[in-house]
Amino acid sequence: MFKNILVPLDGSPVAEAALPYARTVAAGTGARLILVRAAHLQRPLSDGADQQRVIAEAEDYLTVQAGQLAKHGFEVQTGVPFGGSAATWILEEVDMRHADMVVMATHDRIGPDRWVHGSVAEVVVGHASVPVLLVGPTHGAQLAERLTSEQPVLVVPLDGSELAEAALPLAREFATIVGGQIVLVGVLPRPGDLMAAPGGVMTYVGDDYERLRTEAQNYLDVVAGQLTADGLAVAVSVRSGNPAQQIAATASEHNAAAVVMASHGRTGIVRSILGSVAGQTLHHSPCPVLLIRSATLRPIEEPIPTQTAAMSLIVA
Repeated sequence: MFKNILVPLDGSPVAEAALPYARTVAAGTGARLILVRAAHLQRPLSDGADQQRVIAEAEDYLTVQAGQLAKHGFEVQTGVPFGGSAATWILEEVDMRHADMVVMATHDRIGPDRWVHGSVAEVVVGHASVPVLLVGPTHGAQLAERLTSEQPVLVVPLDGSELAEAALPLAREFATIVGGQIVLVGVLPRPGDLMAAPGGVMTYVGDDYERLRTEAQNYLDVVAGQLTADGLAVAVSVRSGNPAQQIAATASEHNAAAVVMASHGRTGIVRSILGSVAGQTLHHSPCPVLLIRSATLRPIEEPIPTQTAAMSLIVA
């Protein structure tokens, strides 16, 4: 159960896009909302008066935001860390305030722009021990209402690996909280495409495509059976094509409230070069993406287990 939800803000409309989602989750769980805005000096050699001014500005901003939430019955705390990088203070606040979830907006940078500017969300997801709900710039406040609709849909991508399955406990808990339905999706390469195999070798997907599809279907059916036994409503979808695009397409077709998936926790230039299906999914997804970093990270060089080779690796 989520008891403390951390919402990082910077005073911009982009960051404030996370607030409707944080409110919706808090309303369903009774969680406390923790609003945090860091105070930064624009000039390194500024004096103490400048430091007090930027802290006071951040406090005033949070007081207004907290007051609006308190009018609707939410329990709210605020905090103003001073200095340091945004990702660093967010992670510190998560630990210090015992947050169970982070709800934050992201600029959704891709390509060279990400390499130059980096991504605060990327670092937070890569190091946080709690789930992070990422709200993209195209996810309007009205989408937050989907979480309160009758049986909201949560899309959970799986590829047969322990990494992907790390999202299942979170998806189960979140679905129970919101009374939602889970849609499990597996993505296969299309006939004729190359796919990952043990040792990183690329294998042609041709005549064995139907066998791979049957294996993927059977695997998802087994997982669905386990979730159904817990009293959850579950549907299964096996698709072909680009993993991120197909995950997003599934979310779109089901008017999903969120995509729930696991992440390697890779960051920096290695992650940027290799790409991240989690990041690509956020870029394409019509709804926010709830990410959890797997406790056991698989090294890049480690062979993909044979039983997971049936589906494209869909998490990064």
